[in-house]
Amino acid sequence: MTSAKLFDKLRSLMEKAEHADNKHIKKLRKVLHKLKDRQKELEQNLAATTDVEKQARIRQEIDVIRLQRSKGAEVYQAIKADRRARKAAKAARN
Repeated sequence: MTSAKLFDKLRSLMEKAEHADNKHIKKLRKVLHKLKDRQKELEQNLAATTDVEKQARIRQEIDVIRLQRSKGAEVYQAIKADRRARKAAKAARN
């Protein structure tokens, strides 16, 4: 899957984060893992490439992926924290 498709998928999952269920969380994790794999692949390509222009493009793409992964991770952690808080509140009421 290309980086652009992964970014689109991540964006759509982050937009729907308010109504997250277990399936949604798993999809978000899956996309984050795919982005991590794509980043590792690009870092290997960077090490193998000697062309300066290609290296610059690869570095730029790695930076974008790193930024998107951090945004996605923040949303994921916020969803998990919200779910834990709701679960604790529900348990406290009982």
